[in-house]
Order: sequence, then C-alpha cells, then structure tokens
Amino acid sequence: MINQRQSAILDIQGLRFVYPRRRGQEAHEALKGVSLRIEPGESVALLGPNGSGKSTLMRLICGMMPPTQGTLRVDGLSDPQQYRTHLSVVFQSNGLDAHLSVEENLRCQASLYGLSGEIAQRRIDEELERGALANRREDLVKTLSGGLKRRVDLARAMLHHPRLLLLDEPTVGLDPAARQMFLDAIEQRQREAGMTLLMSTHLIDEADRCDRAVFVHQGRIVADAAPAELRHSVGEAFVTVHDAQQPGVSFGSPWKPSGSQWVAALDERQRVEAAATLARMGTPFTIAPPTLADVFVSLTGAALNESGSDSYTPVQEL
Repeated sequence: MINQRQSAILDIQGLRFVYPRRRGQEAHEALKGVSLRIEPGESVALLGPNGSGKSTLMRLICGMMPPTQGTLRVDGLSDPQQYRTHLSVVFQSNGLDAHLSVEENLRCQASLYGLSGEIAQRRIDEELERGALANRREDLVKTLSGGLKRRVDLARAMLHHPRLLLLDEPTVGLDPAARQMFLDAIEQRQREAGMTLLMSTHLIDEADRCDRAVFVHQGRIVADAAPAELRHSVGEAFVTVHDAQQPGVSFGSPWKPSGSQWVAALDERQRVEAAATLARMGTPFTIAPPTLADVFVSLTGAALNESGSDSYTPVQEL
C-alpha cells in the first residue's frame, strides 16, 4: 500500500528562516513556521505583498540556502543536491546569457543537466516549437523583447522535464499581452506534462488561475484554499469606497483599508442601506463580489500592493 503522506511533490513542515544581522540591519525572521503540502499536478499560487516571505520560501525550496528550522522535501527527497533535477525555476530576472543566441542558451542549459547529442537537440527543437520560437533560434537574447525573453526562459526551464516548476513573480515587467501569452504557455505546458506549479505573485488574476491560493503575510501562511472557496468565505459582496479617508458611517461591518480605498463585507440589507447612504453623501463607491485582494484585506488588514512591516533586503536576495 502506498503511503499517501509520501506522495506529495512538495512537503514543507514548520519551516523557519532567519536572515542574520549585517550591514546595520537587525536579524530578521522572514519565515515563521511555514507548513505547505502540494500534490503532483497541482497549480498553487503564493499570494502576498512584497516583504511577506514568498521569495525567501522559493529560495529555500531551490536549495539556495538552508532553513533555520523545519523540514523540506521535494519528491520525497530532502537533499537539494539530489532533488534539484526534479525541479526548475523561472525567477523575476531571466536566467539567460544576453550575448548568446536563443539556441546557444538552451544548449548550455541542456549540458548542465547532462543532456547532449540527439536528445539535447530534440528537446531544444521541441521547446522552441512549443514557445513559437523556432524562427528566433539564431537571435541574440539581448535583441529580444521582454515577452520573448520570458518565453525563452520558460523553454530553458523545461528542457530537463522537471516535475515541479517554481515561478517567482515571473511576469514582472511584462506588458499585458506578453503576460497573458506567458501565463497561457505555462498552463499549456502543465497540461501536457502533468507538471506541478508553484508561483509567487501579488497579482490576483494570476492566483485566480491556480487550483489553490496560499496567502502569505509577515512570514506566515494565513489561508490556503481554492480561490473560489476563499472568495465565498468572506461573503457575497464587498462595498468599496474610493476615498483615502475612512467613511464616517458604518453599516454593521468594519471598514478595512485596501491601498487608498476602504472595503467592507456587507449582507444584502446592509448593502442596500450603504448604497443609499453613500450616494446621498456623494461618496464614490462600488459594490461587487469579493476578489482575492478583498479576502486578503479581510484576513490580514493589509493590502496586497503594500510592503509588509517585515520587509527586508538581505545581500542574498536577487
């Protein structure tokens, strides 16, 4: 009989990480007992503001630094030297050599994973075709647009057929069209390969595309469920007041700040009263089903577009 506790592609228990004191900064606990379990084939979004601990968690999974405390297993393995071939990473900054051609970059990556000869060439050709990059194979990376570089970086990450793909804020700097194309490409590759995805983001539409959204706030996981389940947990609709000043009236549920706005989860009777009162006051507002950003505010009191109080910039950060 298979032990179900060992079937996870990623199993993290009680993970802590403390950046040591240096360069005038105090020691900083970036992760405070994180536990996370991801099954094969799942797509999971780590959702949280800058400084919440998402990138630190990604670096620990990659084996770039050891945890201060806790356990971390990828595909049942705890030694990064053993499990690194099971995963691949797309960071915020691409892992490409700008002075080499697209194909030369892929060939270098293939050699790092022991792929050579016909096998390497076949996989390079396959990834170029999947990424609609075949006609760009001789182009120098430095001549490509941001969107094309991202697609080449994804092709690079997929060459050795990883079981787990980590994406750390992968769409930063992309225009809307390039971002949509990149996300579509990732989903297509996941369907084709049955791959597991873990993506850190602060963008709610990216998290909405995943099977699960994991909220990270000040080094802790504060929620973990399907996006629809999280939205339903805070009510049917939110009233958002588009004003930096907190409304002077309440309708049974407290106002919570969300960037330069204020939101409240109200039932149907309260929403009717709020609409009439706010309209009479001339206060701009909207009423809509809750978004993941609303849920995050409801749970933490913090907005996704704000840096947390735990923000820290160690020299290890990329």
